[in-house]
Amino acid sequence: MADYTLKKKEFQEISERAKRLNNECTFIDVHNHMMFEFAIRQALGEKNIFDTYYAPVLKKGKINVIATSVGSNSPCLCNLTDDLEFGCFEQIDMLRREEKISKTFRICTNYKDIEQTLKDGKIGVILAFEGARALEGRSGEESLVMLRTFYELGLRVNCICGAARTAFADGMGENIADAGITTFGVKLIEEMNKIGMLIDLTHMNDRSFFDCIEVSTKPIIVSHIGTQAVCNNPNNLSDERIKAIGKNGGVIGLEMVKTEIKYKSQETGEIVTFDDVINHIDHIVELIGPEHVGIGLDFDNFDLVHNVHRAMCPFPGSIEGFYTGIPKGNHMLNDPDNLSRAYIIAEYLVKRGYSDKDIRGILGDNLIRVFKKTIG
Repeated sequence: MADYTLKKKEFQEISERAKRLNNECTFIDVHNHMMFEFAIRQALGEKNIFDTYYAPVLKKGKINVIATSVGSNSPCLCNLTDDLEFGCFEQIDMLRREEKISKTFRICTNYKDIEQTLKDGKIGVILAFEGARALEGRSGEESLVMLRTFYELGLRVNCICGAARTAFADGMGENIADAGITTFGVKLIEEMNKIGMLIDLTHMNDRSFFDCIEVSTKPIIVSHIGTQAVCNNPNNLSDERIKAIGKNGGVIGLEMVKTEIKYKSQETGEIVTFDDVINHIDHIVELIGPEHVGIGLDFDNFDLVHNVHRAMCPFPGSIEGFYTGIPKGNHMLNDPDNLSRAYIIAEYLVKRGYSDKDIRGILGDNLIRVFKKTIG
């Protein structure tokens, strides 16, 4: 590992080429978790939360578009309530009310919104789910009314599975069952294609993943992940999945969670930087090309949270009923170690020999292409 990866350079210290790319690119983080902390700050009575806490961090990191999770399969992502639909409504309501007074962000529902938001010097916010359980509706029925309702409220990215089984498909926690998507899941994907919602296949077991790829007529994403060939974490993508994403025209978002980059590295205390992430990018590029790589940082180590498994789940170390263990040490990369330092990603890519075109694609252009084809 090169020395420069450990120096934690400030923006003014990175190369002129990396500075230029940061300043010119549309930099998209397609898996953002600010709502973990945002909801706490609102509960504490704070006002103008985005402008005060998140806009300065994102602007310093040169990130100008985020897809932020406002709901999920788990109470930890639905404002800590078992009433998942209501928890999602609460978080969307928080952002909608903030948007009315904010000088720094706008909720975007299509590419033209993103384009205009950036022209206005604001940060684009796309509403996303990490798990579709809140869309299941009434038990025993296969109604898509919740999908269409959340679409009207601005939801544009939907990660169908978390850890467990939903009415639509099976997540990684259901590998032994080896079940794929249900008929209701087929209807969900077809309707998402029809109305203009981006499908996120993170956290799925193999059968569900390949079923979804087969059903979807539009590109998909896997928003936050690594590759099994570089890091043999079972959550990561196999070569077969990577090739299927390439054939579909989709994008894989690389994250900053250590254990998907170097397995169990947060327990050993091993230094892990974006240089290690690029090993995963290199592998994807070798298989399907740089046009299928994006960024989905999955950062959740906020000041008032410090790891969702410790602080936000109903039972510490457990998500959706699966005991995942309480992580030891900091689970985020050592560099960048927070969103305000995301500008360093361009520097790592420059140092590893990626072209300007490839870096623009990885930072955002590849996701823009998929947005245009899916959400419009």
